[in-house]
Amino acid sequence: MGNANTAPSMIDPPFRALADTMALGMAFQILVAPGGERRRFIFISESCQALNGVSAADALADPSALYGLIAPEYRARMAEAERQAAEGGGSFDVELAFNLPGGEVRWNRIASARRLVPWPDGSVLWDGIQIDITERKRAELELEEQRNHLALAVEATGLGFWRWSPGDDSLTLSERNRAMFGLPSGGPVDMARYMEAVHPDDREVIRKAYAEARARPEGGDFSMEYRAAAPNGATRWILAHARLVSEPGGKSLVVGTSLDVTERRAAEERHALLTREMAHRAKNGLAVVMAIVAQTARNAGSVEQYADLLTARLSSMAVSQDLITEGGGASPHLGDLLRKVLAPFGLSRFDIDPDLDRMMISGEIGTGAALLLHEMATNAVKYGALSAPAGRVLLSRLGSEAGLARMAWREIGGPPPRLPSTPGFGTRLMQAALRNQGGKVEARFEPDGFQALLEFPTVAG
Repeated sequence: MGNANTAPSMIDPPFRALADTMALGMAFQILVAPGGERRRFIFISESCQALNGVSAADALADPSALYGLIAPEYRARMAEAERQAAEGGGSFDVELAFNLPGGEVRWNRIASARRLVPWPDGSVLWDGIQIDITERKRAELELEEQRNHLALAVEATGLGFWRWSPGDDSLTLSERNRAMFGLPSGGPVDMARYMEAVHPDDREVIRKAYAEARARPEGGDFSMEYRAAAPNGATRWILAHARLVSEPGGKSLVVGTSLDVTERRAAEERHALLTREMAHRAKNGLAVVMAIVAQTARNAGSVEQYADLLTARLSSMAVSQDLITEGGGASPHLGDLLRKVLAPFGLSRFDIDPDLDRMMISGEIGTGAALLLHEMATNAVKYGALSAPAGRVLLSRLGSEAGLARMAWREIGGPPPRLPSTPGFGTRLMQAALRNQGGKVEARFEPDGFQALLEFPTVAG
């Protein structure tokens, strides 16, 4: 009879001696009947209790005392390892999670090999060892988790990774990197295929950056920004950072990252365009201000009159600029411009056609239009319809043409208009601020009141 950890059997003395002195884990021998339907342990080393929380005697009496500790999700793995070993491999080595009786989860490595000489009844004897690998496994799982977190963080940044070995021209690209260049997922890609995906005008940028890094004895980092031309015709801007390193044996390796910066480039181009547009508008605005100052000075009879006229005219310019600014740079509606400019003269005395609200004039002509309307209203107060208590100004939309807003200014209820002997500020303003932008004013001094036809370039609403 064997002792508590040995079933009646003939145990090889060397194996028994190894089991008794081994501190790495638990040694065991298991006998598997023909067909593999029955199995029983015939030897288990003393370390079974410490390793599994199950005594060797219990496991010898019932193999399920140990097999039952295997976590359910790993039992199929154990069964498949045993099956493959029995059918031809002769050995197996598998890592499994165990749920110990106390609730603790431990990882174990199970390695086993069958004896070549069968047991007298045809059963097969398997020698094996169980080693606790929990600490190593936890470290591996923690490292894998860290890698997953890093991958998620990198994914969030939009970075693609690549590696190039100039010696054998092998190129490794991450999936994100492949997507940036419109390259298929998986499959080999060499540098020639990669360069085909680079815009022809930018290929020399890459070659030059690499050549400069290679010319430095220490190698080092280099960066470049270039366009990728995908097969579908889409063009993406790519920012690449790379490092050239020397490997043992004199070989070189280039590793780097790629980032799609197409949106940033588009924003930079929009900003540059807006800056140029603002500079252009500022230049035009200064030209108009200079013309207003000069013409007002020629017509003013006193310093006080000059100050009042200049302030009023500059205020009308500010009105048009406010409309454009409030609209985020968009073109103003003609109706809004009319109400803003004419408000100081009393909107109750102006009949504004609602159809004018649906017309948008270009921002370029807004300043000139505001100045002209202000000047016409001023003249109406001084000499025209608004100088009489019952006088009014009618503003109506006329039949329009594509790209043009046509409006009629008609004064009624005032004194007969006087035909000026020389062109006034309004006429000169029209020539300076409207005509060059496609605007037009036709004035008529009718017996029943001043009238004018105004045309402004429009934009789509």
